[in-house]
Amino acid sequence: MKQLIESTRATIRTGIGYIKDRDVFVTEDLRLIRNSGSYPAIGIKDGGINFAFESGDQGDESLQLSFSLQVKLAKSEASIMGDDSTGSIGVLDMAKDVIALLVDTLPAGIDLALPVSVGESEILSTDNLDIVMLPVVMKFERYS
Repeated sequence: MKQLIESTRATIRTGIGYIKDRDVFVTEDLRLIRNSGSYPAIGIKDGGINFAFESGDQGDESLQLSFSLQVKLAKSEASIMGDDSTGSIGVLDMAKDVIALLVDTLPAGIDLALPVSVGESEILSTDNLDIVMLPVVMKFERYS
């Protein structure tokens, strides 16, 4: 799992140019708002691992990662849909970019990457910051 998280973080850092490297981070909770950093940002959360065994000593591992796609709350609709006039990215475009990148760029040792779900956007708030978060879950298969 640790190797998958590190490899996925590196893939996102090099593959999505509109997010700064420090803003792709490992998180304990998808709904946690960081004390520092900028937006847009992507939090990566470990998921479960399912094991399957078949005859002939073959086995499969199915690993899940959840992603918290985050942008600052902006004018109406822009945080979700993006805003071409300002060049702001919305969480729906971020989801499309992350899924396409991870399906097309398999981490080392992974045989298949598939999107599991894209949740609904929600607002996370602190006293001085409001962000829109969209959860995305991906499954990574490893065959042996």
